[in-house]
Amino acid sequence: MRAADGDVPGTALEQITDPFALEVHRAIDAPGSDNLPVLPAYVQRDHDRRLAAAVARSVDGANVLVTLVGASSTGKTRASWEAVQRLPAGWRLWHPYDPSRPEAALGHLADVAPRTVIWLNEAQHYLLAPDRHTAERVTSGLRTLLGDRSRGPVLVLATLWPQYWAALTAGPPEEGADDPYSQQRALLTQVGEYLSVSKAFTASDLVAASSRAVDDPRLAQALRGAADGEITQFLAGARELLSRYHNAPPAAAALIDAAMDYRRLGHGPALPHTLLAEAAADYLTDREYDALRENWLEQALAYCAKPARGVPGPLVPIRPRRGAPSAVQPAYRLADYLEQFGRTSRRLFCPPASFWDAATNAHQTDDQITLAEAAAARWRRRHAERAYRAFASAANTESLLWLAWRRERAGDAEGAERLCRQAAEAGDAGALVWLAEWRERAGDAGGAEHVARQAAEADALVWLAEWRERAGDAEGAEHVARQAAEAGDAGALVRLAEWREQAGDAEGAEHLARQAAEAGRPVVLRWLAERRERAGDAEGAERLYRQAAEAGDAGALVRLAEWREQAGDAEGAEHLARQAAEAGRPVVLRWLAERRERAGDAEGAERLYRQAAEAGDADALVRLAERWESAGDAEGAERLYRAVAAAGGPGVLRWLAEWRERAGDAEGAERLYRQAAEAGDAGALVWLAEWRERAGDAEGAEYVARQAAEAGAPHTLVWLAERREAAGDVNGAERLYSQAANLGDAGALVWLAERREAAGDVKATEAVYRQAAVGGNPDVLRRFAERREWAGDMEGAERLARQAAVGGATGALRWLAERRESAGDVEGAERLARQAAEAGNSRALHAMAGRREWAGDGEGAERLARQVAEAGDTGALLWLAQRREWAGDSEAAERLARLAAEAGDTRALLRVAQRREWAGDSEAAERLARLATDAGDAEALRWLAERRCVVDPGWAQLLRYGLEPDGSTSEPW
Repeated sequence: MRAADGDVPGTALEQITDPFALEVHRAIDAPGSDNLPVLPAYVQRDHDRRLAAAVARSVDGANVLVTLVGASSTGKTRASWEAVQRLPAGWRLWHPYDPSRPEAALGHLADVAPRTVIWLNEAQHYLLAPDRHTAERVTSGLRTLLGDRSRGPVLVLATLWPQYWAALTAGPPEEGADDPYSQQRALLTQVGEYLSVSKAFTASDLVAASSRAVDDPRLAQALRGAADGEITQFLAGARELLSRYHNAPPAAAALIDAAMDYRRLGHGPALPHTLLAEAAADYLTDREYDALRENWLEQALAYCAKPARGVPGPLVPIRPRRGAPSAVQPAYRLADYLEQFGRTSRRLFCPPASFWDAATNAHQTDDQITLAEAAAARWRRRHAERAYRAFASAANTESLLWLAWRRERAGDAEGAERLCRQAAEAGDAGALVWLAEWRERAGDAGGAEHVARQAAEADALVWLAEWRERAGDAEGAEHVARQAAEAGDAGALVRLAEWREQAGDAEGAEHLARQAAEAGRPVVLRWLAERRERAGDAEGAERLYRQAAEAGDAGALVRLAEWREQAGDAEGAEHLARQAAEAGRPVVLRWLAERRERAGDAEGAERLYRQAAEAGDADALVRLAERWESAGDAEGAERLYRAVAAAGGPGVLRWLAEWRERAGDAEGAERLYRQAAEAGDAGALVWLAEWRERAGDAEGAEYVARQAAEAGAPHTLVWLAERREAAGDVNGAERLYSQAANLGDAGALVWLAERREAAGDVKATEAVYRQAAVGGNPDVLRRFAERREWAGDMEGAERLARQAAVGGATGALRWLAERRESAGDVEGAERLARQAAEAGNSRALHAMAGRREWAGDGEGAERLARQVAEAGDTGALLWLAQRREWAGDSEAAERLARLAAEAGDTRALLRVAQRREWAGDSEAAERLARLATDAGDAEALRWLAERRCVVDPGWAQLLRYGLEPDGSTSEPW
């Protein structure tokens, strides 16, 4: 949607009346629904209440990002649609999608105006874009926007499936490892807030839905037909989609299978007509293929696109939006629910040859590279290389370098060099550096140097200089390092100087350090001087410090001044300190002044304090004022304090006010406190309120405390309330706590809630605790839930625990689940543990699975482990698979390992395969390793092939050439 008024992105909200344009799912049809609104009656759930609070904060002026995380068709986009309906007039909504989602976001993020909703449905398209650089730029643009209050209020509404949330928010596997999504993790977890959207309605949600269903037959039908409370999925047609898929004619099923495979292996949502048509062939059996009619493709696509009960079909054509560039060919979109279904049900399946051939023949896009990487991960190397080669003509350097790496590994040095040169000509100078490194590792020293010199890049020259130094060629290393410095990187000279110094070549190190200083790195001279100083070479150190200072290193001047002072040369030290101050280091003058003061030279100290202050060191003025104050010159001290305040230090006025207060000048102290407050020091108001209170002026103290609270210090009201309470003024204390609570102090709300609870008013207590949770302290609801549990109010405790979990305090549900299990309520415990897992805390369910296993209930343990995996934590399945394997139950171990792999974690397959191999069951080990490979885990088969290739040449061939789509070893290619 583009703005009608200039370059501001978005459309006025009142003009947006079509929820389907924002990708809200269409609902099923039902008899009697013809004259109803296009969307079914809405049922508010826990996540809606939290979302409403976030929207309210944005309306009040805050920049807010909310990410709704849940499985397909759980109501994420509908919840966002309902939330924006609450926004007042004057807001607009921007849904970036043209020409592509990340490109649209990048192109206009800087133009977003205040009171804009940024609609990031399926946010993985923006934050997990195929081009990592693009995704990082979109992410950093959002962080910049949300962090700039002058551009607000802005409300960003994002939706993600759990697996995408997990990928974007997980840290690196180990310290020092690559962290590709650090920007995204910071955006989603530190800047924004997370809302879990449960896949099932709770009991209270179902009661609310029943009352709304009286006037909406679609909702009534969902209540009758949905299993396990999955109302939104039924409304979105999930059940119908699965039925259409499972009962599809062979050709239509082949298209859907191919579409699911393309999406799960990384292709974008728009699937070209030709891609699907070419891929379908090998998804059919010979009999099915021979039975195809001439118009089979049209018939299959018509079946896939046909809506049923008001819900779009499994695979529907994408209608180009008005103003969008014309597509090269028609494209189709797979239904969200089937996409998610395919990611699990087909995870262990490697697509057939026609799938990879169609991807290779497709129009060149980033999707082609993504699919080539998927082929390589599955050891389908011939197809991966063909896809890379097909894309390489578009000058994509990543594909060229991958091909070069493959040529190098195959022993084709000439071919590798040719491809690296192509990449370099396409703008990737690092390609020649890579080639030089390969040559060096192969022992071709002359070739490595030749290629590095051709790179004509500072990085390559730095690497070559270091290599020459390691080889003992000091003269050659220095020569190349100077070339690197001329190319813009003096770092090579710095590193060589460090090496020469460490090797004991002091003269050579100094020579190189001077060259580095001339090339813009004077700090290396200071580093060398410090080393000389530590070695006891004072003369050499001073000479180097002076050279560094002459080259513009102010830090060297500071050190020289310190030396002169320590040597008793006060005049020389002062002269150098002034030079350092002029070079931007005024603090050295204050340091020198303090030394003079300690030595009893008051006059010299004051002169240096003044010089430091003139050079911009405000702390020197403060120190001088303190000296005058100590000497009894109150007027002079105040004048200096005011000068500091005028330079941006309002806190100094507060110090002065405290001094006046100690001196008994109450009137002067109050005047200064007020001046400090007017200058922006809210702390001065806090002090003033406390002072009034101590003086017995309760009304005045309360008045000033309110001012302090409004200026950003609500804790002042809490402090005053505590004093009133201690004095027995309960009503006054409650009034002050209420004022602090209204200004956002969660601690005050907790106090009020405890007062209500002590009075026996449970309903009012819960309302106040909920207010505290909305204000950002959901943990208070957890504590209240615990108290309701102890009081025997099980229903109330569970309701509060769920509310706390919605706010992020998922430990409440886990604690409650453990309490229920201890009390023997196994069913209730399991229900609560599932809710905690859906909210992102699977520990209770994981622990419960372990307890079932230890108690001998293997079936129950396995059921719970599957539920943990559905919540994104495969650890329980891995543990159970290992337990079964150790117990000798190979069949169960393999089944559990498969379940873990289907949930996205192939580690169990590798571990079980390794145990089978060590136990001598080579057939089972190979079967499991191949299964892991088909799921995209290249390491399982590599481990097995490297073990076996020593005795079986066939495995050596597999290592070199990979697999065909049918799993057989590729012939040399």
